[in-house]
Amino acid sequence: MPDDITTYIVTAIGRRLDSLVAGDVTAEEWLSETPLMGGADMDERLRPREIDEVIERCLPHLRAACHLPVARLRAVNRLVPASQVRRVTPAAITRLTARSEDWAALRPDGIRPGRLLDPARETDLDFYENRVLARLVGHLWDHVQGRLAEVERIEAMLDDVSTYAEDASGRPWRVSRYMFLLIEGLVESSTRRTRAKQLREGLERLRNALVELRGPTILPGVHRHADVGTVLRTTNVFTNDDRYRRAAELWRAWVAAKSGNGPPGTTNDRIQEWCESFTLYTGLLLTHALAQLDLVPEGSFGPGGEVSCGGRYPEAVGLQWEQAGTFVLCCGDEPVLRVVPVAHALVASEQPGRVSQEIEAIASAATTEPRTLIVYPGQRETREKLPLHVRLRTFQGCEAPAPSGGARALSLLPVSPLEIDSVTRLARSLRWALAQHLFARYPARVDCPARYANAIAEGTDWIVTSANGLSVVRPPASHELAAVRRRIGTLGHRSAQFMQRGDNAELVDRLQAEVKAAAESLAELARCPLCRNASSDPSRTFQVRDKATFRGSCDVCRASWELRRCGSCDRGYPVLNGNGRDEGVPVETDGDTMDHRFGSEALSAQCWVRGAVAYCPHCGECSEARALKNPRCRRCTGDGHADQVTRT
Repeated sequence: MPDDITTYIVTAIGRRLDSLVAGDVTAEEWLSETPLMGGADMDERLRPREIDEVIERCLPHLRAACHLPVARLRAVNRLVPASQVRRVTPAAITRLTARSEDWAALRPDGIRPGRLLDPARETDLDFYENRVLARLVGHLWDHVQGRLAEVERIEAMLDDVSTYAEDASGRPWRVSRYMFLLIEGLVESSTRRTRAKQLREGLERLRNALVELRGPTILPGVHRHADVGTVLRTTNVFTNDDRYRRAAELWRAWVAAKSGNGPPGTTNDRIQEWCESFTLYTGLLLTHALAQLDLVPEGSFGPGGEVSCGGRYPEAVGLQWEQAGTFVLCCGDEPVLRVVPVAHALVASEQPGRVSQEIEAIASAATTEPRTLIVYPGQRETREKLPLHVRLRTFQGCEAPAPSGGARALSLLPVSPLEIDSVTRLARSLRWALAQHLFARYPARVDCPARYANAIAEGTDWIVTSANGLSVVRPPASHELAAVRRRIGTLGHRSAQFMQRGDNAELVDRLQAEVKAAAESLAELARCPLCRNASSDPSRTFQVRDKATFRGSCDVCRASWELRRCGSCDRGYPVLNGNGRDEGVPVETDGDTMDHRFGSEALSAQCWVRGAVAYCPHCGECSEARALKNPRCRRCTGDGHADQVTRT
């Protein structure tokens, strides 16, 4: 399970979305729900709790009881030199007769003892009431630490919102325009900031007061981990001693606060609700991510259903919600991405070895077609504590795979209602999946008999012959397309002159239709992926390159995009350059950096040492590392291993 505040917010969002699903509302109404921590949820978490007041009132009594606890005397026998013994007991004589090592000398008339057991009384603190005090200090420490972490995370989110608003000029404006709609209620939140600051300062004072009660000199000898249950027994000490009576009151307040956390029911019921809520939360993130790509879902949205997305894409884009709780993004009739919500906090253990093992276990179950995107609850603070090579594996979107390990068909994406970039990073993976599906069909193929292919392609540069017929390599102008279609039409007239060859009217009609469809598909490749502007002169803005690749540019937003081919796996992948930035500037683009630098306007992550190079999203290889031009790259060599690789 993730931290309490994430569980609380996602569960609250899940309950609201569950009522929407029950009401069979449309996906547009889902967009009215925010995937971030809303103002009402934030106010609820910043409201002082009853136990906080009880702690303020009863903590001085608990401190007094811990510094001067009730004690009992316990009879013990200590082995001391015979000269220090004040009274000889039968137990001392019994031991002396059995232990010759305690004799000082053996005389004819008896024994001269060297050591004897001396009866004494010592202070005993290890009994029920003091064990309750020790456990109470530990419980209060965990409560205050948890509440303090919640408040600090809320303050961090408010700081992120302010930072986002301040440096919006450094982010893609299209992404910022949409994100401002999500954070508009949180930008000006001075009242919440003041309340959060006051609550944090009060919790810090309580934490400092509890620090001294956890030292080794407090309640010495008491079994601090003894199981005392949750219901206190009525004893004379808890009844008659005012200090212990107030400590018992504080214990009961803690029990009430603990039982009040989370929904009622058994632990299994709460976990079940958390898993269902996280699935609903993932569906909400997907609807917002599609809307950020100008693909607004239309129609009712719920388990077992499918919504279509209206937008400026050549094929219909749809989102299926399977009964198993997974989501499938489709382009036309073909699935291009499977999104699997995993309600397990993958990096919560903060142990690199364990996190790597869990990633391997998930990767072994991932499907290869379509690509699988795992969405799980994760926080930036936890990711930053992991080594670089593990952190890259815990945050690898479809456009930025980890450099090594795991199935290449698997991507991992952390999301959180306290991180405003959760929608953006999911939209970036969706953009890559749609672009990869579109770019992978370049060049457009047209099946054509060899005896016709040369005649059709003769004298043109936008359609060429290939092994199976014809290939359309660039979008033609209208007059170029009309000329080729007329040429195809003449093939039917030539065949009609020689009836022994048979009638080819059906073939001619098919060729004309397929060439037209191929030209239209290439026209979509010449359309800008960002502003969706269609070039007025594709022959100028669309450049054909070798190895069946191309490059396009936009006259409006100055962006450029291209299809590159990996030298390792020989698969093509899309790359988006420009976007108002110098593509040659290197930057360590891990997942969080890509959120800030590119938002959702990226198709393949760039090399850390040479910005003009992008590494392959299919195999994770980088041409710079493969050519050993930059062996000191932290991504490809792993954190802390660059010096060793350089020496080798």
